[in-house]
Amino acid sequence: MSRPVIAITADHNDRMTQYAAPFGYASSVERAGGLPILLPYRSDLSLISQYVDEIDGVVFSGGNDLNPSAYGEAWHPRAVPIDPEREKFERALLAEVERRRLPVLGICLGSQLINLHRGGTMHQFLPDVTTRIEHRNLDRGWTGRHPVTLAADSTLARKLGKQSIMVNTSHKQAIRNPGRGLRVIATAPDGVIEGIEDPSLPLFLGVQWHPERMTDDPDQMKLFELLIQAADGRGG
Repeated sequence: MSRPVIAITADHNDRMTQYAAPFGYASSVERAGGLPILLPYRSDLSLISQYVDEIDGVVFSGGNDLNPSAYGEAWHPRAVPIDPEREKFERALLAEVERRRLPVLGICLGSQLINLHRGGTMHQFLPDVTTRIEHRNLDRGWTGRHPVTLAADSTLARKLGKQSIMVNTSHKQAIRNPGRGLRVIATAPDGVIEGIEDPSLPLFLGVQWHPERMTDDPDQMKLFELLIQAADGRGG
C-alpha cells in the first residue's frame, strides 16, 4: 500500500552553500507512515504548482526569523534573518498548499509562517515580553521542558485525549496576534502562544515546539500521525 508523500521544507548550512534538514523531520514522517521528501527552496516559483501535484501534505520546518516588515516593524537587534529566498519560496508554497487544502504541519518557524501568511503579528524577542519561562534553547542541549495547555476542542487535544502535555523549547519569537481564521490551541504557563490551527481545513496546524526532537514521546509522534492521517484521507 503506497504511503502519502510528505514534503519537508529545507534550510541551509552555515555557509549557505548547501541545503540542510535535521534527520528528525524525515524520520518522524516515516515512522508515522508517510514517505518524506525534501524540497529545495532555491527553486523557480513557477515550479511550485508541479511540486504540489506530487505531494499529499507538507511539514514546514524550523529555521531563522521571518521579515517583520510583513507586520509593519523593523528587524529587532536580536533577530536572525531567514534567507530571503527561503521565505519567498515558502510563502508561495504555503499559499498554493492552502488553496488546494493539503494538510499542513508547521513547526516553530513553520507555525510563524502560517501566522504571517494569514496577516498575524509576532513578538520578535520573547525576553522583552516575559522572563517567567526561558523559551530559548540557550545550552543547545534540548533539555528544557515546560507544559502547554491545549484547547479542549482542538484537533491535537482530541487526538491526544488530554489537555496538557510537556514540550521542548527553542524559540526566541512567538505569535502576538493570530492571523485571519486562526485560533490559539496551545499556550505556555506564561501566556506565550504555542500552537494555532484553522479548524476549517483538513489540517492547518502550527506548533512552536519541536516534536521531531521528542519522538520517543508518543504524544509528540501523534502530531505527525495527524498529518499522515489527513494526507492519507486525500487518497494519495
